[in-house]
Amino acid sequence: MLVGGVDFSGAKTVPNDTWLVTAEITDDGMSVKNVKNTGSHGLAKELDSLKELSCVAMDFPFSVPVAFLKFLAKKVEREEFQEWQTVAETLVFMNFDQFKQYVDEYEIEGLRYTDSKAMRVAKSPLHTVNPSMVQMTFYGMKMLATLNPEKYAVLPFQEDRRSKGCNIIEIYPREVLYILGLPDVGYKAKDKKNHDKAHALRKEIIEGLIYIKGDARYQECPRLHIDNTLKGAIMANDHAMDALVACFGACLFHTNPAFFADPWDVANENMLLEGWIYGPGKLMPAK
Repeated sequence: MLVGGVDFSGAKTVPNDTWLVTAEITDDGMSVKNVKNTGSHGLAKELDSLKELSCVAMDFPFSVPVAFLKFLAKKVEREEFQEWQTVAETLVFMNFDQFKQYVDEYEIEGLRYTDSKAMRVAKSPLHTVNPSMVQMTFYGMKMLATLNPEKYAVLPFQEDRRSKGCNIIEIYPREVLYILGLPDVGYKAKDKKNHDKAHALRKEIIEGLIYIKGDARYQECPRLHIDNTLKGAIMANDHAMDALVACFGACLFHTNPAFFADPWDVANENMLLEGWIYGPGKLMPAK
């Protein structure tokens, strides 16, 4: 039984830095099997080749704010969207320049309900600069729309396939790290002068996941098992690091779903169109 984590790139260039980390679920955690830069163009094919996949966590917005969807429906001259699948299929038949034009015309970088409720407030899917979330959201949603519905369920939009297929969940690595008491800033090297510090923080994160059961708060969390070669590959690249954290979140969601807030318990139906960031918030100590 495998789980996966994806750090998705919205870059137009092919190939690009879209990283996939896969791990096998073990008796006490997860054992990393592969660390690979698939590029966004090769991700779906790579996932299809992994027959034992049970859950994959992906780091990009699965949708956009409802207010923007109402604006978009008017621009494409259709009735308001009632389900996420229709939104995703609309993007399949749209090129990026068209979508970006609508975003620029809208002007508002609004948040989804789930963005504002994350313990580390997420950027708007309509954020346009440094980094551009617009491209990541657009290309990510198009990729999700192409996945085989007989194998995959994109949550919370589709029926949970925990026992008979593979769940796809949106995850925010910074939030997972924060909840687990690990460094959630500074591990991405922005320039050469911060390289050594960022590398040291990535090492600290990996060590924290390896020895996580040493903290009484996280006794029920999966323990990370990883060989030195794969550990070195992840420490060398912050995108691979985010993919590892996403993979850890996928394992935790698959084995201990009670740690995650259920979007169906939230009194906000917008999540049926906007999506949901799955974070193990119930691991946080009570205040």
